[in-house]
Amino acid sequence: MRHTLRLLLLMLLLAHTPAAALSERTDEEVLRNFLWQEFIELPADARPTIGLALSAGGVRGFAHVGTLEVLTNAGVPIDRVSGTSMGAVIGALYAGGLPTEKLWEISSHLSMRNISPDFNVMGLWRFLFAKKLPSSANLADFFNKQLGDIQFEDLKIPFTCAAMDVKTGERVLFNSGPLAIAVRASMNLPGVFEPVEYRHRLLVDGAVVDYLPVESVKKMGADYIIASITPPDFFSTTPKTVAAYLLRVGDVRGAAMIEEAAQKADFVLTNRVVDVGTLELDKLHKAGEIGVVEAHQHLEELQDSILLFALDDIIKP
Repeated sequence: MRHTLRLLLLMLLLAHTPAAALSERTDEEVLRNFLWQEFIELPADARPTIGLALSAGGVRGFAHVGTLEVLTNAGVPIDRVSGTSMGAVIGALYAGGLPTEKLWEISSHLSMRNISPDFNVMGLWRFLFAKKLPSSANLADFFNKQLGDIQFEDLKIPFTCAAMDVKTGERVLFNSGPLAIAVRASMNLPGVFEPVEYRHRLLVDGAVVDYLPVESVKKMGADYIIASITPPDFFSTTPKTVAAYLLRVGDVRGAAMIEEAAQKADFVLTNRVVDVGTLELDKLHKAGEIGVVEAHQHLEELQDSILLFALDDIIKP
């Protein structure tokens, strides 16, 4: 009854809106805005559970910050989040309650020194010639400074991330316990940083086994899944170092995994971040801006998709 009355009011509004106004705002836009407001006002248990899968991609993955900014400003409810590698970093911080404005700030002061204690002149020498790879230990400290030493269970939004055990080749899913070390493991690039020793495992970047964690979000109970992806860029640069070649091999595998996983999502935002290397941290902001543009360009399409999916819940008396 409530919804019927509102629809009648909407029809009256359209009938009495001056033609000049409608030339600027079409009937379709007015109806979309009306239904969207109805949708976002529904209690969480009265609408579909919306999940967000954030792909790997190194610095390119900072595009997810732009995605989150647009979705948040539009009122898109995010009920579940899963991320891999940089997607794990961004997803965990967001799930922990860090606003997008704070996420943007990270782009201005995140450096290799925040990730590895070995990144200095001697550390670079060791990286090139020593047998031992540098550690990514500082990332956990950096992460704790943002959210505190929290557990998965403390997050405001349910979150998961994955890494790979190099001893067994298994995918290791994190959904409980300390958050920082799990995120560190998920973005611990193989061939660039030494494996993370944790719970009798040797862990490296989850992108090797779960580049785009759509299936993880689904298993968390999401009914509708948005995938934010940052496909590899194979054309802007040619690898010139051993580490760069290792990262390129990972990207080739990642591209295949993205294509397969994206088919299982309900809506895909494709952030084409070009001429940005996996570890070019000075280009984080550039990647984020591309995420803003992509999400904004497809926002109405996304809203239409969600509204169609949730229509029965919206019009339920």
